[in-house]
Amino acid sequence: MRKDPPHGFGIVASTPNVMEQVLTDNPALTRSILGIADPEEVLRRLDAFCEMHLGSKVVEVLYCGLSSGASFGLLLRDGQRIFLKAHPLKRPTDYLRAVHTVQGHLHERGFPAPRPLVGPAPFSIGLATVDEFVDKGETPDGHDPRVRRTMARTLYRLIELAGEVKEVRGLHRGWNWPEPEELWSEPHNALFDFEATAEGARWVDELAAEAKAVVDGFEGGEIVIGHADWSVDQMRFEGEEVAVVYDWDSLRPEKEVVIVGIAASNFTSTWYAEKPDPPSPTETRLFVEDYENARGAAFSEGERRAIAGAAIYAIAYIARCEHALDLDGDRLEGSFREALPVHADAYFRSGSLGEV
Repeated sequence: MRKDPPHGFGIVASTPNVMEQVLTDNPALTRSILGIADPEEVLRRLDAFCEMHLGSKVVEVLYCGLSSGASFGLLLRDGQRIFLKAHPLKRPTDYLRAVHTVQGHLHERGFPAPRPLVGPAPFSIGLATVDEFVDKGETPDGHDPRVRRTMARTLYRLIELAGEVKEVRGLHRGWNWPEPEELWSEPHNALFDFEATAEGARWVDELAAEAKAVVDGFEGGEIVIGHADWSVDQMRFEGEEVAVVYDWDSLRPEKEVVIVGIAASNFTSTWYAEKPDPPSPTETRLFVEDYENARGAAFSEGERRAIAGAAIYAIAYIARCEHALDLDGDRLEGSFREALPVHADAYFRSGSLGEV
């Protein structure tokens, strides 16, 4: 079993008694999403939901994970293998419905997105969605140049296909880039309290503010529908091709430069491993170049500055989350806190911001 990695972005397990172990070991996070932390009651509610919406009860829990939501891989009595994600109370219904629409279109067009089965429906204190459970392939090494190129190309393909969906009302109600007067949006789960852990994090906030000012000052830029958690932990590969992409409630409409910058900043990251494994500045630059090759057009100097700003801001956000769980800096090695000043030197202090 793997659980509660040092950087704290998610807790996951895939061994016997997975649900009981994950939920009881992380009661505060579980309650923030489900309103309860008792595994037996959670299973009862899963049973009732699956019987109502899929016509069959649960016979085995294949997987359980906690992060921005509570995720369950379930085997049903009739043989269906499903992935149920329970979303927190604050997640709007129309946003999840729009995600369901875009994901369904991508699946129909042959993109490696699991087929959505059940749109947002009441579950526990919030809502749940259901997809097919797809676990084929393996998690790749994001530092492999072949993997990097495939990930960049696949991101562009996603954006192309998502652009075919004309009605995405509500999709803007997911996570959005903070307003100019804001530094941070609300953290993505209850593990992170930025206000209570501000001491010692001023340097992160200052770099985030500097990077955000670059993005906020960028005028124009195409709005696309993209995936804002484009990391190797959110996909599996078969050979050199992507077999499946997960975490579809990371879809959002955003400027292309922001989507690309965020992806370039953490595409190598392994959120459930001992170290998050961020990319180097060179790998970040090469990811952007790979994306440009797939796009068939280079970004302008202004766009590349905005991409760099978005990348540094995303790294700073992760660094801030790490700090919230490790105030003494005991887990610095291999972290985004360690990577942040390196990237900042590459893009800000060296004067080479335009050279992502």
